[in-house]
Amino acid sequence: MRTFISTVAAVFLALGITTAAIDRREVDIKAPDGVMLAASYYLPAPDRPGPAMLLLHQCNRDRQAWNELASDLANAGIKVLTLDFRGYGTSGGEQITGVNAQAQAQREGVLKEKGPGDVDAAFAYLVSQKTVDKSRVAMGGAGCAVAPAADAAMRHKEVIALMVLSGAATDQARAYISQTPGLAVFGASGENETTGDTSKPIKDIVAASKNPQSTVKTYPGFQPGVLLFSRFPDLEPLIVNWLKTQLVSATPPTR
Repeated sequence: MRTFISTVAAVFLALGITTAAIDRREVDIKAPDGVMLAASYYLPAPDRPGPAMLLLHQCNRDRQAWNELASDLANAGIKVLTLDFRGYGTSGGEQITGVNAQAQAQREGVLKEKGPGDVDAAFAYLVSQKTVDKSRVAMGGAGCAVAPAADAAMRHKEVIALMVLSGAATDQARAYISQTPGLAVFGASGENETTGDTSKPIKDIVAASKNPQSTVKTYPGFQPGVLLFSRFPDLEPLIVNWLKTQLVSATPPTR
């Protein structure tokens, strides 16, 4: 396995009162069929036992889209693994180019077929790290990765928090969320009423939750997934503070 460690400069949390050095480690994770998946592992320096999160990117981005959020979460004491889906970024697998409907359908087909195994391999890597507290784990996804993230939370009962941006969950995942009050959900989306309520899929995910800490945030206009961060600078600190409440401060729920 390739591991590269670089010290990331001190970063500021939204409140701007604490700073810390973090490590970013570049790692390769083997998928079930042998394809090598590229990932980045962010952790506080020095590393101590604590919570962790896996972040999955939307289909028009790669794992680098999470750099700032992952750094801020590590600064807050939450270890973060960001993954390039196969065919994206520096992961192996066929690179599907083009922006037409055929290419999009092809990408979605690969994600549906291979995504669960790839996500499970990344999750297994994350929870195998000796300083990860397996009772305090979160999943996150944006756009096309909302469904894989929610499905992964359904498969892995260790997950106690789910963060989703601008996407839809499967019926099975929404049913699981409804039946699992120990799973808190944070959802955010743009809201464009002129073309139909584009925030409805996210609202439906959060509405399914029985957890009192679950919350939804909507913004005017349609800014898909991580593009919300650049237009609405309050969102990232909201996510960091919400995840700190779920993973760092709170007592893990009894399953």
